Amino acid sequence: MMLDKLPEQHDLIIASDDYIALGNRQSQIGNKRGALAAYDRAVCLAPNYARAYNYRGSFKFAYCRDIQGAIADFDSAIGYDPNYAVAYANRGLVRYQQLGDIPGALADLNVAILLNPRDASVYTTRGLIKYELGDIEYAFADYDLAISIDPTFAAAYNCRGLLKNVKLMDIDGALADYDKAIALDPLLSEAFYNRGTLKHKELGDSVGALADYDKAILLAPRLAAAYLVRGLLKRDKLDDLLGASRDFMHARDLDPQIAADP
Repeated sequence: MMLDKLPEQHDLIIASDDYIALGNRQSQIGNKRGALAAYDRAVCLAPNYARAYNYRGSFKFAYCRDIQGAIADFDSAIGYDPNYAVAYANRGLVRYQQLGDIPGALADLNVAILLNPRDASVYTTRGLIKYELGDIEYAFADYDLAISIDPTFAAAYNCRGLLKNVKLMDIDGALADYDKAIALDPLLSEAFYNRGTLKHKELGDSVGALADYDKAILLAPRLAAAYLVRGLLKRDKLDDLLGASRDFMHARDLDPQIAADP
């Protein structure tokens, strides 16, 4: 009796890619359990395949809030392929956003840029960190680099607009960047929030600010800060005390740390 031939590594990688694609489809339709099962199968089929770990780690971070699981998968991806730029970028993002590990995040992002200097998103993330560290000139340079690499990358315009608005007091430049970000990505809630704040605080455009806050909340209904600033606008500029009270209450429900009496 002849035994079936064992699958070769190349065949296993192809099968793993099929399960990665299946996981991506399940993720897109909101089937978290099915997506994770597919990514698990991809890893099981090719346990030395960095791409499978990276996709599973990205899913754990974005959809499961399993931060330690995501880090472990990115570690595995990098361990199996030390030249895998995307895995460094993803691990750096998690270290920055979730762990507050600024040195570790910068180290990962720097390696990602060395391995792939044409990824606009990595420069944008590094610019955010530099902005928080007070390195305004270097943050601005990273945002400019991101935009020069990908002029359609909305997040970079939004981040550069915030820097111009808050640090450089370049109101016209900030507004232009927010407008560009929204034109490129009409679903970018942060850009609507930032543009609304600029209209509210700097331009005195209460109607425009309210429209932007409304849109930001529609796109990100759990963004507590948006309810807070919309409440302030309604209270201080639009004489809508009832609406303001409702917004303040909603903001506190979402984030109890928000001031009780703004």
